[in-house]
Amino acid sequence: MSIKPLAGFTLIEVMLAMLITAFVAMLAYSGLSTAIIAAEGHEEQAQQIADIQLPLAVLERDIRNAVARPISNEYDMVEGALIGGALSHYPLTLTRRGWHNPRELPRGELQRVRYVLEEDKLWRESWSVLDRKSEYQGQQRSLLLTGVIKLELAFLNAGSVNASSSPLGGEWINNWDDTGSLPLAVEIKFELENFGEVRRVISIAQP
Repeated sequence: MSIKPLAGFTLIEVMLAMLITAFVAMLAYSGLSTAIIAAEGHEEQAQQIADIQLPLAVLERDIRNAVARPISNEYDMVEGALIGGALSHYPLTLTRRGWHNPRELPRGELQRVRYVLEEDKLWRESWSVLDRKSEYQGQQRSLLLTGVIKLELAFLNAGSVNASSSPLGGEWINNWDDTGSLPLAVEIKFELENFGEVRRVISIAQP
């Protein structure tokens, strides 16, 4: 009885199998790498959004609670209740109500707030007194946002003659300095580094 020789793989078959395995592994690694990069990108974008949300919430709280209360500054000059825009020295300055006092300190519920843009940083300055004798009397300063390339504001003027440019009524203007009244709303446009444009329209509670 003759013994049949065992069948084996040829060198070409082995090399072809190795090539197919390597190709499949390369595809799997490429897909995994793409998924990791996409996940990291989403995580970075989510972190950017989270970093922006807090400053926007602070801005919105201040603007929504604005009140028509002018102040006397350190030069004994009257500053309007709300000042800001293209012609102002600072992007936005206002008096706001609703300043919580959990420690029951001897002060009122009104607070003077000013937003300052220095280079690419947005700062929030506030004072514990309204009619101050010094720039630094009761002043506090906190950094809100970095990477701010541009900041633009517009104000909805209810008393404008041309009261047709907004469905809310009134006209959008790029500067506000009226000691006796407040705009109906404030539009804020940020251009942020590595993020793009962020736009918010914040209404002001009218008395």
